[in-house]
Amino acid sequence: MSHHHGPSSGGGRDLSRPWRSGPPASAGPTTSNVTASNSANYRGDLTNPRNQSANIPEDENCATWWTNLPPDCTYEMLFDSMRNVGAISHAVINPPVGIHNTSAAKVEFFDRASVDRLLNQANNGHLRGHIRVGGRIPHIALNRVRVASHSNTVPRDHGNRGRGSRVLQVIGNPINVNQQVLQAVLNHPQHRVIYGLERIATNILPDGLHCVEFRFASYTVQASRARDVFMSQKQKRELSNYDRALWEEVVCLFAADPCE
Repeated sequence: MSHHHGPSSGGGRDLSRPWRSGPPASAGPTTSNVTASNSANYRGDLTNPRNQSANIPEDENCATWWTNLPPDCTYEMLFDSMRNVGAISHAVINPPVGIHNTSAAKVEFFDRASVDRLLNQANNGHLRGHIRVGGRIPHIALNRVRVASHSNTVPRDHGNRGRGSRVLQVIGNPINVNQQVLQAVLNHPQHRVIYGLERIATNILPDGLHCVEFRFASYTVQASRARDVFMSQKQKRELSNYDRALWEEVVCLFAADPCE
């Protein structure tokens, strides 16, 4: 087993600005861990039905709105402030615009219980000491665009005990399962996967295989979509027999969200 570090590789869809990278967190002796940039078009989609308010009472709302975030707020900063809260379904950071000199963010959860835990900890000023994002104490409230609870149930062989997650692990031969190749696949115009990333970490397994873990900003439109794209590579007609055999061995598994 080996330990190595490498730079973030956003391919042709880099969105590291205005979300400048913070220092990567340590991931153990067999991990290459880098803070990741986002795809070039990731800003959230206001025409998406997910961004239209659900017809539910306020006490069922699973969406939160964060303000007073650092102007250079990253998904790593945002997600690192949450522990023992709940799995995140979707998040979007809005950088400073016009007269505003701070960022804001929408963070959605799969269930209302996660929101209640977050608000309780925020109001009590106690989440890992205090909720702090890049040194700032954010203001957290319910988002006015309401989101109902929603399922993340997947087949159990998709990992994470049958629960979909924004965290996706891709396991296979390092020839094609490495950060550069996998991000190039996502960034290919044929797939048009628009995404935000907390970070990417590469674990080198005892048998020499790589496990590349993507921590996306969203489950359904990013992690789940990325899994579909990776799993479909083996079906591409233009692949050589050798490349097809490599992709046939690739396994994609959802993993636990560290915000849980």
